[in-house]
Amino acid sequence: MLRVLTPFHYLPSGGYQMIRSLLAIVAIAFAVAACDQAPQQANPAPPPAPLPMKYWMVFFDTNSATLNDKAASTVAEAAGIAKAMANSRVTVTGFTDTDGSPAYNMALSLRRAQAVKAALVASGVSAAAVTISGKGEEGLLVATPDQTKMESNRRVQIVVQ
Repeated sequence: MLRVLTPFHYLPSGGYQMIRSLLAIVAIAFAVAACDQAPQQANPAPPPAPLPMKYWMVFFDTNSATLNDKAASTVAEAAGIAKAMANSRVTVTGFTDTDGSPAYNMALSLRRAQAVKAALVASGVSAAAVTISGKGEEGLLVATPDQTKMESNRRVQIVVQ
């Protein structure tokens, strides 16, 4: 007769039973530990991609808030994009150069922003979707000393998102 020996046969009397009991205790410990853990959460969905942004600059003559032909064309392009994007928001920010007093330039930057908003609304953009602000002499594109006329600083920035 052939007898198969396992490692358990070499254990002293009752050793096999002790190993089985030990394995059962370990299995129960793992089960209890698993019950105490919070259930694994599925990975949350990634945040939505940021809305695409488009930028335009509209430039003005000295002491003017009137849109020239090139500026009107730029505003019309921005309006077309804003109307094509669902739930678009338009931010219009006016700036000036350093020619004139800071108070005058602040008011002029707001008039420029209002002129651009009016043109956007006339082109079909909802007035409620357009936010305006004036920065006056803040945010110069080209740093200049006081009382300096600089065309690139006399502008309105349009951001559509």
